[in-house]
Amino acid sequence: MIPDTYCSPTKDGFHCPENFTCKKIEIQRNLRGYNGFDEIATSFFSVYESASQEGWIFLMYRAIDSLPSWRAYFYFITLIFFLAWLVKNVFIAVIIETFAEIRVQFQQMWGSIEVTSGIEATNILQKADNSTLKLVNIGEKKKGVAPAIFLKIVQSPVFTKIIMIVVLANTIFTATIEHTHNEKLDKKNREFYHKIETLFTIFFDLEALLKIFSMGFKNYIRRSIFIFEFMLAVGTTLHCFPSFYRSAFTYFQVLRVARLLKSIPLLENFLSKIFGPGKKLGSLILFTMCLLLITSSISMQLFCFIKGLEQFETFPRAFMSMFRIAMNDGWTEVMYSAMDEVFEFGIFFLCLTALFFIFFHLLTNSIVLSLFVAVILDNLELDEDVKTIKQLKTRGSSTEIQQKLPCPGAKIVRGSYKILYNLTDN
Repeated sequence: MIPDTYCSPTKDGFHCPENFTCKKIEIQRNLRGYNGFDEIATSFFSVYESASQEGWIFLMYRAIDSLPSWRAYFYFITLIFFLAWLVKNVFIAVIIETFAEIRVQFQQMWGSIEVTSGIEATNILQKADNSTLKLVNIGEKKKGVAPAIFLKIVQSPVFTKIIMIVVLANTIFTATIEHTHNEKLDKKNREFYHKIETLFTIFFDLEALLKIFSMGFKNYIRRSIFIFEFMLAVGTTLHCFPSFYRSAFTYFQVLRVARLLKSIPLLENFLSKIFGPGKKLGSLILFTMCLLLITSSISMQLFCFIKGLEQFETFPRAFMSMFRIAMNDGWTEVMYSAMDEVFEFGIFFLCLTALFFIFFHLLTNSIVLSLFVAVILDNLELDEDVKTIKQLKTRGSSTEIQQKLPCPGAKIVRGSYKILYNLTDN
């Protein structure tokens, strides 16, 4: 017998070599595999496995050996195109459309309610020089205890460029660290790098103090980028103490590289659009982790009593197995190992096991991962400030603001109303 080879009794497909005979081998399902097109159940199983793009190429090779090659190529290529690509994009489109409908419904439902306190406390709509509305932070123009000249210096582009150059120099200097595994040389390098890193830390501490005294501490902590810089300043300061040097506080020094993103405004704007306020993506990540915890507990309770099934003996192993299925990384291997051990309990439990893993894979790969794409695309549609202004207009808050602003078209409207009134009188 030629292992893992299928043959065709007709003129198409793979033909056995000399001294070999093409026969149907009657062996158990758990030995010859669970996929195929014998009946509706195994056909559904094989089609879904192929649509998940996991091991579909082996199914196509079996079909090429057993059928005319053009038929196998045509079937599996169209299957991948429609089920793997088209259907997944349809899921994303439907979820995006659902988000848009939910937003409109909430705007209509809560249209009469006043603006949220967070927006009222920090943002107002002001008229710019070009007669356009602009969302302005109330606390942007407030000063700290330092003179106003320091605030201008902190907000100047030259100051920002100098800081970015120093961050780049610190990054390049940190990248030159090497471990020679020579005790004397490593100790000498450690002392040298500690001195230079202390100088960099003093510079960035002075930067943080200058911004706090220029802007005021309340205005300073309102922006997330300044909170991040303040955390880095505190963490790297503790890292410079000899007892904390090259400890867990080293992560603060490494995270200083993230400040280089600010040196590229387009990249910074793009990242802010992708992640948005962080509440939606954070909630989605929390939902995904809760889903993994729940399904891992269920799978451990279902399969922990089966001997030989190590993937679900403990909760950490069950969690890693379910996470592997969610990430679409060899998920069929986990499913097949469970089905092989459940086979002795009967076909009913075998089908339930397959449906359990298929349903979880469908939920995570077609819905949950599509939610991540939909949230990112929703953040890319409009800037957060524009979204806030649209929400203000929808809820009726902009009506009150427009009444306070001068309306250049008011005289024209009154004049046209007067002309229409005279025409009707005549």
